Amino acid sequence: MATIRGIVISKQLVYDPSGARYIKVDIIEEKELPGPVAAFSAQDEQTAQLMREVMPLVTQIVRSLPFGGGKIAVPRLTLWLTDEELEMFGDVDVGDVVLISVENGEIKVKPEA
Repeated sequence: MATIRGIVISKQLVYDPSGARYIKVDIIEEKELPGPVAAFSAQDEQTAQLMREVMPLVTQIVRSLPFGGGKIAVPRLTLWLTDEELEMFGDVDVGDVVLISVENGEIKVKPEA
């Protein structure tokens, strides 16, 4: 079973062409931002050694910057629910955490307790 910890990032009221009312719920997963990659010539061993020593420091500095936070948002799921379906699902709002489970051809979504 695969479990994804998702975060609700938007909740919008939408009408389809027939006038039916839906609530669109967008869910993302936050993943760690990969560290910086340095390209250097494999022939220069002195440079390679220096880069191996410096890269952990560069990675820490990049992750500590205020604008990045070290995480990226990956879109995972969009739900289109009627008012009744949203009521049965439970009241979720922007910023709430939901668990998405995938197992044996089934996808289950539930608010985190």
